[in-house]
Amino acid sequence: MNEDTQQDINIALMQTDIQYIKKTLDELKDNLKESYVQRNEFDPIKRVVYGMVALVLTGVGGAIIGLVLTVR
Repeated sequence: MNEDTQQDINIALMQTDIQYIKKTLDELKDNLKESYVQRNEFDPIKRVVYGMVALVLTGVGGAIIGLVLTVR
């Protein structure tokens, strides 16, 4: 095999690899669009959950303070 033939084979292999990478990236983009929640859709849920956690922690903290104050 001469050097030009080997280079042609290498170029053909690179083109095939690049096409495979492009196809895979397109599939990943489609998957991201379909499967994952975007930030603006998640913000209301995050606020509700954070609010509930804050209420629970406030209640626990208040109960601990109440126990400490009533023991004395």
